[in-house]
Amino acid sequence: MSLVRAALAAVVLLSTPALADPPRAESQRITLDVVRADLHDVLRMLADKGGLNLVVSDEVQGKVTLKLRDVPWREALDTVLASNGLGQERRGNVLRVAPLKQLTEEAQSRAKLKQAHEELAPLHTWLIPVNYAQAADLLPKVQAQLSPRGRASVDARTNTLIITDVEPVTLP
Repeated sequence: MSLVRAALAAVVLLSTPALADPPRAESQRITLDVVRADLHDVLRMLADKGGLNLVVSDEVQGKVTLKLRDVPWREALDTVLASNGLGQERRGNVLRVAPLKQLTEEAQSRAKLKQAHEELAPLHTWLIPVNYAQAADLLPKVQAQLSPRGRASVDARTNTLIITDVEPVTLP
């Protein structure tokens, strides 16, 4: 085991409360003191502390020097990422770390794909009967959620919302 990994392991052991299963709350506090530690090792330690799985982009490289005392682990993670020009994307309990430029480009690509889907996808119509409320009262809230091509109306006789829009799409 390298000296850096041994130091990281000691810091993790010192900052872990003496519980069988430590809480994974966002406010869990840590103390971290490392000199020229590998960025991957520090990110792995922080992800472990937060109870998250970690995926790190190949472009993430470098060393980091930190002296943090009794800070929330989320704040420590954000500080490490910001000081190295990195960003994060979290889905469930998986944390993905990559350069900000790469994450920005991916977000723009997803937005373009969603916009193309909304412009080209076929329209579908849904009839949604409403109970315990007036469909007309819900109409403004429904209209706020529609794509630019979508429209909604109310059949007052049956208290039904009539919604025509593209199928919702979930992008990675």
